[in-house]
Amino acid sequence: TNDMIHNILDQIPEYAVMYLVNALAFDAAWETPYEEHQVRKKSFTCADATETEVTMLSSEESAYLEDDWATGFIRYYKGRDYAFVALLPKEGMTPAQYLEKVSGESLHGLLSAPEDIKVFANMPKFEMGYSVELSEVLQSLGMTDAFDGERADFSGIGTSEDGALYISRVLHKTAIAVT
Repeated sequence: TNDMIHNILDQIPEYAVMYLVNALAFDAAWETPYEEHQVRKKSFTCADATETEVTMLSSEESAYLEDDWATGFIRYYKGRDYAFVALLPKEGMTPAQYLEKVSGESLHGLLSAPEDIKVFANMPKFEMGYSVELSEVLQSLGMTDAFDGERADFSGIGTSEDGALYISRVLHKTAIAVT
């Protein structure tokens, strides 16, 4: 992960038989790189309404996005196979409130139909990480047998003297750096 993700495993119990670890690093150049004059310190208003000075990336974009709760833009990476999407919730709405409103279907519709409108964008340069334990989420979606030592069947990949193999934890960790 180019040193972006460290220590996915926080502990290794002595009864652990195996781990499946998945890490992905996405390293891509912008289709139109930011030039030196487009990178400068500016004031940024955080979600809690406090202001701070950050390094901002300024550009002119043409793939404008707007729904009932946010506006934004698409900025493509070289080759246009991938893109960065920036969405700013409308005034008075937090990012968390926006996420409660939007569905997968509405987000797909928004991203599928950007308008060809010139947008002057200022985006903070940032790095962020996120980690979560997904066992409960996967079980709530119906994947229950794999977490039950009595019902799980991973005999095709191995066995243990201590009993059947089953999943005890699913760890997810990701990082992003936008520069």
